[in-house]
Amino acid sequence: MARCFETVGIAGLLIVGGLLTIGVAAQTPPAQTPPAQKEVPKVKSVRVVPIGSVEGKDNFNAYCVVCHGQTGKGDGPAAPAMKVAVPDLTTIAKRNNGKFNATQVEYIIRGTGKTSTPAHGVEEMPIWGDVFQGDDRAVSRLRIGNLVKYVESLQQTGADSPR
Repeated sequence: MARCFETVGIAGLLIVGGLLTIGVAAQTPPAQTPPAQKEVPKVKSVRVVPIGSVEGKDNFNAYCVVCHGQTGKGDGPAAPAMKVAVPDLTTIAKRNNGKFNATQVEYIIRGTGKTSTPAHGVEEMPIWGDVFQGDDRAVSRLRIGNLVKYVESLQQTGADSPR
């Protein structure tokens, strides 16, 4: 009979201990989890095929908008995946004492100009491949020249108004 009370006593202690554990757990606030880090999107690498047009705006839309955005302000869909902020192309002249340096912009398009902090980690624009260095040098020069003129047309002259 003593053995029976001992077994019931142990079982009772286990039940009481379990209830106490549940009660303490119910009163303890859940552990704080750190806020989820914003996932940086990955930029998918695809082979670039030159478009037929050599017009500046068409080439900007085909090769620049993905990073620089429709208005050239650096807010394209791939911009969040870059290592640093994508440059605002509308402020090139503003950043150079009001002068648009077409030669420097051309060098950057060609991948031969140095930028202080390339957004994608390398000097070359990753989406272009060799589109602006194609086999037909005359077409490449025309394409680049028209693109430079288009970027120049995006320059701000006042507080926020494009020229």
